[in-house]
Amino acid sequence: MANRFRVFAFSAPPIDGVRTSTYDWPVTDEPEDEGSKESKAAVDEAAEAKTKKAVDKKAVDKSADGKVEEADIPPTRKHDVIEAQPSQLDLHAPLTYPDDGPVSGTVRRIDNIIGMVEQVALVTLLAIVVVTAASHALLDRFANYHVPFKDDVIRAGTFTIAMLAGAFASHQAKHLSMDLISRRFSPRARMFLKVFLALFVIFMVILFVRSGFHNIANEQQFASEDKLITRVRIAWLLPIGGFLIIIHTLLHTIIDVDYILRHKLPPERMRSGH
Repeated sequence: MANRFRVFAFSAPPIDGVRTSTYDWPVTDEPEDEGSKESKAAVDEAAEAKTKKAVDKKAVDKSADGKVEEADIPPTRKHDVIEAQPSQLDLHAPLTYPDDGPVSGTVRRIDNIIGMVEQVALVTLLAIVVVTAASHALLDRFANYHVPFKDDVIRAGTFTIAMLAGAFASHQAKHLSMDLISRRFSPRARMFLKVFLALFVIFMVILFVRSGFHNIANEQQFASEDKLITRVRIAWLLPIGGFLIIIHTLLHTIIDVDYILRHKLPPERMRSGH
């Protein structure tokens, strides 16, 4: 019977009065006596006094005349002023080609000259189209005057801008492209792929130029029209634009072949998924 109720028995505190764990404290429902409260108050007062003593130790001592003594602070070391340097990661900085050889450097300069001429022509044509359309709208609204050559200028100017813009995009190599496959290739493999695609583009543009000459022949029947810019002149923009695209693509191909033969890799533009 004694063994049956042994599990409900509480362990007695050790004789030496040292409690090894919190479970060795006696369990009781009696309220704390005054002695335990006084001991807790004494402990709190001691902790408060210790904190106050530490604060007083860190306080600044006052001299006899009441002035606060300044701490002995060493002088601050002077630092050299470094001027801000331009960022090396400027996204709008022009591409440089330090590995250009004599052939690729000369070809690139020719391509840049043709591109600058195209850019000037594009800006001029855009200004002419905008000014013509705006002046016609204002004169028609306030003076009831119709510009006679308005339609010819806007139609021919818009078509010319489209063809020159395609040639200028070929110069800048900023045609829309999908690089879902080319991004998986090595840089040298992309060079060979670029040359192959350039040859394919040249072949397709040759077909486009050929169809442009056929279109000129078909428009000859309207050559007698009384217009500022006839349909035959507008049709001539097809082979002219295609010829400029072929020139830029061929020049870029020559540069790529020169890099391949010299075992160099030109700097690539940032590629995207569209």
